[in-house]
Amino acid sequence: VGCKAILVFFQYGVMANFYWLLVEGLYLHILLVLIFSPNRHFTIYLLIGWGIPTIFIITWTVTRIILEDTGCWDTNEHGGPWWVIQIPILISIIVNFILFISIIRILLQKLRSPDVGGNAQSQYKRLAKSTLLLIPLFGVHYTVFALFPDRSSNNYKIIFELCLGSFQGLIVAVLYCFLNSEV
Repeated sequence: VGCKAILVFFQYGVMANFYWLLVEGLYLHILLVLIFSPNRHFTIYLLIGWGIPTIFIITWTVTRIILEDTGCWDTNEHGGPWWVIQIPILISIIVNFILFISIIRILLQKLRSPDVGGNAQSQYKRLAKSTLLLIPLFGVHYTVFALFPDRSSNNYKIIFELCLGSFQGLIVAVLYCFLNSEV
């Protein structure tokens, strides 16, 4: 029971990570689209970041108990319970990627505005810098292996996610907190 409980909390942490990335993307997109937004939607962000993973982890736990209650739940012989977790994560990755593309489009429009000074080369440098800063914030690197089955790309996926995913928090902290004089 202890092993299963630890795995449930682990899966919840993984899913909450993806949904908080989605919340960051939604928040930034809303800031760019709605300039004067009197409501910060904090409760909605909390429900997305913690609530959606809670619903799907409870559903996953129930389906594991009913369909595949073997061992410590670290193997997936039946695909059903595993997809209860994977589909919401895939949806959050896809929505976040769409938000990322939309924000890049908005930034490109703002840089092409006649109000922004500088030549085309400096505008593209600013766009490239903004894009590179957004990649770790949105978790765009997760889209590389998001749609591949775990079995077909497992070795490459582990290496890729260990190299990029494990440093995501550090990169975001350095770029947005430590190197930001306003913070």
